[in-house]
Amino acid sequence: MNPAYEKCRSFPHREARSPVRKIISLNLFVFLTVIFSSTLAWAVDGICKPGIVQRDGRFIPVSMSGGWESVRQAREVRLKFLGHSSFLIEAPGGGRAVMDPYVIPVLDPPPDAVTVSNFHETHSMTGPYVGKSEIFFSVTREGKPNAIDEKFGNLRIASFPQVDGDENHPFVLNTIHVFQAGGICVAHFGNARFGPSPGQIRALGKIHVLLLPIDGSFTVPHEVAAKIVKRIGPNIVIPMHYFGPELTGEFEKALKAEGITRVLRPRGTELVLTRKRLPPPTTYVVLPDVNVP
Repeated sequence: MNPAYEKCRSFPHREARSPVRKIISLNLFVFLTVIFSSTLAWAVDGICKPGIVQRDGRFIPVSMSGGWESVRQAREVRLKFLGHSSFLIEAPGGGRAVMDPYVIPVLDPPPDAVTVSNFHETHSMTGPYVGKSEIFFSVTREGKPNAIDEKFGNLRIASFPQVDGDENHPFVLNTIHVFQAGGICVAHFGNARFGPSPGQIRALGKIHVLLLPIDGSFTVPHEVAAKIVKRIGPNIVIPMHYFGPELTGEFEKALKAEGITRVLRPRGTELVLTRKRLPPPTTYVVLPDVNVP
C-alpha cells in the first residue's frame, strides 16, 4: 500500500462543518471531478496524452509514476541522432531504445530495446544487438503487423502499422513507433510513404517530438509531410531519412508554406528534453548530419 495513501486514510475525520465550508468543499469536489474525468477521457482516447501514463491498467499522472521522490527529480529525456533514421532515446531513471538501427558504432552498453519499422537494410541492421537487446520487428516478413506495447524501465514503446491494400489483402508498408518517457511523447515515422489517417492521428494522442522522413522521393513528398506536421502539431519536428542540406532546406520551405517558421540548428546531435523546456508548437529542429554515405 502506498504510504501516502495510508496517510490520507488516517487523516482525522471532522464531523462538524460550517455551511460555508460545506459549499466550498462541494465546489472543490465538483471542480476536481470534472478535471479528473476530462483528463481520464483524454488519456483513454490516445496512447500518449501529456501528463498521463498507463500502468497495470490504470491511468496515473507522470509526475507520480516513480514515487513521490520523482517529483523533485529532473525528468530529462535524452534523444540522440545516430544517422539516417536511427535515434537513441534514454528515459529518466532507466530505459533505453534504438530506433531503426543503421551503420553506427555499436552502443556499449547495448540498449534495452531495438525497434524496426521496416525491413529495408538502412532501417534494420540489428546484428550487433542480437542476444543483447530485445529486438522488435513491428512487421512480419509476410507483411503482417506485430503489435507492440512494451515497457522498459520508465520507457514505454507502442506501434502503429501503416497498411496498404484492402481488407482482403492488407500489407504493412511501415510502422510508426511512439516512445513515451518523462511525460514526453516521441513519434518515429520510420519509412513512411503516406501520412497517418485522421483516426490514427487521434490514436497517437499528443506528440511532442515528431521524427519525420524527408527525402521527398521514397517517402512522403515535402508538401504532404509539411501538412502532416501541421495536422499533428508537435512541439518539435526533426528531419531524418535524407542526405545533404538541400533536402532540409526544401522541407523548411514546405513548412513555411504551412505557417511553421521557427527553425533551430543545434551544434550537437543530442537533445535534452523536459516538459517545461519544450518550445511552443512547432519548431523545426535540424540536427547535424551524421549520415554515412
